[in-house]
Amino acid sequence: MSRHRLLAVLAPMLGLTLTACGVTPPVAPSTSAAPTPTVSSATPTLTPTPSVSSATPTVDTGLELRGDGVGTLKFGAKQVDVTDLLTDRLGDPDESSQGILCELNDASPWAQTVIYGGLWVQYTAKDQSKKSPRSLSAWGFTLKNTFAAPLKMQDAVPLNLTFAQLKAKYPKGKQENLNLGEGDGGRMFTLPNKLRFIGADKPDTVSAGELSFCE
Repeated sequence: MSRHRLLAVLAPMLGLTLTACGVTPPVAPSTSAAPTPTVSSATPTLTPTPSVSSATPTVDTGLELRGDGVGTLKFGAKQVDVTDLLTDRLGDPDESSQGILCELNDASPWAQTVIYGGLWVQYTAKDQSKKSPRSLSAWGFTLKNTFAAPLKMQDAVPLNLTFAQLKAKYPKGKQENLNLGEGDGGRMFTLPNKLRFIGADKPDTVSAGELSFCE
């Protein structure tokens, strides 16, 4: 706020007048009123307060089945870590079994298969000991079951295509004859992202990881 300096204005003294033989007293000096200071009426400008965003980050609660693992975990991850992830996303399993992966193969390791609805997850050890630590080695989904959230397929690959349709949609994929059992022995179509479709006339399973045929 600017200061106003008050200036006192003094009126000149009036001259003395003598009349006749009497003396007229001098007239009292007059003074001017001091100017009234001016008060600013300007309203101060308020600076707006920046707003703070209250948006909450979105948490992904899905479980993506990938050609290299499940969710954020890759094949080779410790069983305890994969189990924690699956329990968090899918709940408790419906069934679990373990034993030598293939009794017809003397070098086959100890394995455990855990089932969550249409999804099965396989863990294998490096030897035939039940007490040895196991790691994620494969997963598969049976296509006769309904594929629904929280499950997600890598690259949103459709699960209702025939082998011919898969070959047309993914020309860089690879189709093989498995020569298993009777009939045509089954076929396998592997996508560039390492997802595999297996079946006879049409795919009945989509999977990834180690193949463990036993015959």
